[in-house]
Amino acid sequence: MKYFIALALTASNLLLSDEKVFQEGDTFEARKFEAITLYFYRADATRLDTARDFAFSLNDFIDYAAIDQRDLYKIRRGDTFKITESFKNGDIFQVNLDSKKSKREKYFVLSEDLDNRFLTRINKES
Repeated sequence: MKYFIALALTASNLLLSDEKVFQEGDTFEARKFEAITLYFYRADATRLDTARDFAFSLNDFIDYAAIDQRDLYKIRRGDTFKITESFKNGDIFQVNLDSKKSKREKYFVLSEDLDNRFLTRINKES
């Protein structure tokens, strides 16, 4: 009976979960300081995504997915960014950041991080 209840709960979560789909051209605005992290290099975002997917042990995760802090940008409240290109079947996106505090314009972000309650998707009015 325990297995049946566990199976029923798991199946209902899988059936009722609606996965958000992000596309090129979507624009987001941060409502809170350090809502998500943007990566300077696509290789850093790819390594972190791979490490999250394979669930390495803590030591392996630290060794494999370590990223230099100087190659990160913590998004600030009011910063907006727009998805410009998709990589790795939509797991990683290249974004253009609109911020006066950053010298760079192009960054990379993981799709898992875009599903954050402190990010607001800005709808374009047609």
